[in-house]
Amino acid sequence: MKIGKLYTLIIVLLISMNNINAQDMHFSQFYVSNLTLNPATTGVMSCNMRVSAIYRNQWASVAGKYAFNTFGLGVEGKINAGKKDYVGLGLSVWVDRAGASAFTSIQAAFSGSYLKKIGGRNSNEQYLVAGAQVGFNQRSIRLNELRWGSNWDGTQYNGTLPDNENLFNQNLTVADLSAGVLWFCALDKKNKNNIYAGIGFQHLTRANLSFIKQGTEPLFTRFSIHGGAEGRVGRRTAIVPNFAVFIQGPSTQLNVGTGIKFDFSKKAKSNQAFTIGAYMRGANQVQVGTDQTTFGVDAIIALLRMRFGSSHFGFSYDINVSQLVGATRANGGFELSYVWTLCQPKGRKLGCPTF
Repeated sequence: MKIGKLYTLIIVLLISMNNINAQDMHFSQFYVSNLTLNPATTGVMSCNMRVSAIYRNQWASVAGKYAFNTFGLGVEGKINAGKKDYVGLGLSVWVDRAGASAFTSIQAAFSGSYLKKIGGRNSNEQYLVAGAQVGFNQRSIRLNELRWGSNWDGTQYNGTLPDNENLFNQNLTVADLSAGVLWFCALDKKNKNNIYAGIGFQHLTRANLSFIKQGTEPLFTRFSIHGGAEGRVGRRTAIVPNFAVFIQGPSTQLNVGTGIKFDFSKKAKSNQAFTIGAYMRGANQVQVGTDQTTFGVDAIIALLRMRFGSSHFGFSYDINVSQLVGATRANGGFELSYVWTLCQPKGRKLGCPTF
């Protein structure tokens, strides 16, 4: 490997390790992975059941086969709790793996919510939702794939020399607790226009996830402030803006953008549509050659989402514009998502956002 490529790879891995210490995984299509965004989104849907899956690949242009791979899966539904209220139940699992050491994070959680109607009629009904989530977080690493400074014999790597593996744990499993609130409002009786906002509190237990024996590295609590809307600007056209702010320890990230939604069908209520849009992701970044941190644009995200009946297909691609643009050649990460919903053919539909 050339020195230049080795240097850029080291930079990427160091930044990645910093993210591992301070942040959770993240998705550009954050609204699809709603159960990891805010437990209060559990069961918030017009239909009765939703299944969502999302896959992300990142840093492949630099790290090659050691690229970051993240997969998330969610299943949720809602049941009546009286004439106007609902109870939501959900299960989410996500797996993240990266690097030569196969650093792996697995999280599984059960979530529940209560959807309380606080006013309005079918054309402008409002709901306040409280949600909670309990689960576990497991992390593992393959230490035998790492190279230590003590393995350097002065001229080259020597695997027979003693290493530092006895200072580290290779597997960790901790309990995890999250909570959140959400408000949403329908703006017409056909659910063509709506608005929502919420805040989530992840990792309230602040568990110790340090691989170092006797080490202390509590996982920072993450605050997720998010919102969005869907508004008709024509008979078959709507704008769909979304935003999310993530604050976790010293790390801050902002995702904001909008899509334009077009209905295929000429019918008043279409089950076929596509959405195209663009998002910006910003984050606090350490300036090269200094210890100063500033907030800057990390990536521009192109988005395409298509709906065919009960199925939603999504694709997004990150165009890297950060300080790593030289190493990544502007390549960031791509995501694929799929959402399937099960609706009753009859009965009142709940006017709420579509995740």
